[in-house]
Amino acid sequence: MFKICSIGCGAMAQRGHGPAYAKYKKDYPGTVLAACCDINEDRAKKFSEDFGFEAYYTDYIKMLEETNPDVVCLLSPVDLTCPMAVEIIKKGFNIIMEKPPGKNCDEVLTILKAAQENGVNVRTAFNRRYTPLITELKKRIAETGEKIINITYQMYRWHRYDKDFSTTAIHAVDAVKYIASSDYKRVTFDYDFKPKYGENVKNIFINGEFENGVFTQISLVPVGGVVTERLTVNTHANTFFVDLPVWGNIDVPGKLTHIANGREITVITGDMLSNSTEMFELCGFYDENRCFFEHIRHKSETTNDLESAIQSVEIEDYIRKSKTLYKA
Repeated sequence: MFKICSIGCGAMAQRGHGPAYAKYKKDYPGTVLAACCDINEDRAKKFSEDFGFEAYYTDYIKMLEETNPDVVCLLSPVDLTCPMAVEIIKKGFNIIMEKPPGKNCDEVLTILKAAQENGVNVRTAFNRRYTPLITELKKRIAETGEKIINITYQMYRWHRYDKDFSTTAIHAVDAVKYIASSDYKRVTFDYDFKPKYGENVKNIFINGEFENGVFTQISLVPVGGVVTERLTVNTHANTFFVDLPVWGNIDVPGKLTHIANGREITVITGDMLSNSTEMFELCGFYDENRCFFEHIRHKSETTNDLESAIQSVEIEDYIRKSKTLYKA
């Protein structure tokens, strides 16, 4: 019996993670969705009913003590992630957290230290890393045998007048880092502030160089006219265009186009890779949870991917504070 508990039953839990848990239970016999928790009792009750949890709570400590799960899924606002994660880890529970795993590097390092001291499995849920189209992109780049020259990434939104867009922007920052398979060496930031829409509302334009020599340009435009995320990867003789599926965007189910030496080689859509049109699968939520659950279930060597998240969080914090130059 493999028991899963989830904390936080808000919009992202409802859209992305809840359906992933339900599918995992269906696909892997012996899985028990033991309990879910939210400070809003009605929301917790609905989440349990919608996705098949056996119980619901408003007190997550009581939930953990009474159910003793194999893994805890923490889907909390970023302001609460660090203290809650540390408390859960110190009780000896494996944990997967929604991104970002803290507001700054100090918080990530605090969680990392607790995980190391308590010997538990910890993962940050950067779902772009598990999006089937990006998994396929990474595979096809490797098959060319060529070095990446540059990566461009465009993240556009409309009417996103967030005071702090950095917690969404981190998706692009981390996805490019993941595709480049390297740490950032140097990053410059330019900002187009939109004060008439609110405090710290801004479009963000990033130029970066990675330690392995790959260059990137990232455009983050929350004050635009469309919801979309598109990226391009160039090697010497190959170009890959990827249109990612995102809720409410025009590119669902997403598409990867491979062009080599001026000729179209292949076009693959997201539903071809996942055999599904469900957004929680197209966007990587199922695979990010499934991979972590299976790692724990088979008692593999303890995994902790927080170190890979530190620099992404550091750059996210630069965006939050409107800094203009980052050097590793």
